[in-house]
Amino acid sequence: MQVQRNIAKIREAKGVKQSAVASFLGYSSQKYHRIEKINKTISTDDLNNIALFLGVDINIFFDDKLTDSVIKNVGKEKQPS
Repeated sequence: MQVQRNIAKIREAKGVKQSAVASFLGYSSQKYHRIEKINKTISTDDLNNIALFLGVDINIFFDDKLTDSVIKNVGKEKQPS
């Protein structure tokens, strides 16, 4: 469940609630919660849409180091240049 864990980590780092992602996908909050926390697989369409919503490349979800890199950069994105 590395993918689901990485989705959750990025979502939380960006300050996005599960309900916002659920709404974007057209799902109930409970269905999205199951996708992120319970289901062993996620459809390709859902992965693509979650990546789109979070503003990241889908491949990041499959790599812990890339996920950590995105999380580190979240704070930098919010700071004015």
